[in-house]
Amino acid sequence: MNNLAKVSITTGGLMAVLSYVPSQYAIYPAGLIILCVVLRAVIQPPAADSRWAGVYQIMSALAGCIGWALPRLRPGISAIDVPRGHTGAGKAALASAGVPVVGGKPDT
Repeated sequence: MNNLAKVSITTGGLMAVLSYVPSQYAIYPAGLIILCVVLRAVIQPPAADSRWAGVYQIMSALAGCIGWALPRLRPGISAIDVPRGHTGAGKAALASAGVPVVGGKPDT
């Protein structure tokens, strides 16, 4: 499923749920989303095998960290920055060191 479909389903589902909330109480779901955004910005991701990893991922989803908006710091995944022209060399260096490359686009 592409990212546009994921965002459409997520925002459509959120709007469907929020349509059942009376307008005088709409501040509470909005506050929850804002709280998740703030907590996502200040809390370091837990280890992938931590019991908090699931809670952290739910908090990230409520904060809107889906699709293209995924942050590079996630449970169990780290990011290594290399210049755009050197991605092939970076992947080769990781492969020679025995480090698996997760996700990303294949070299074209």
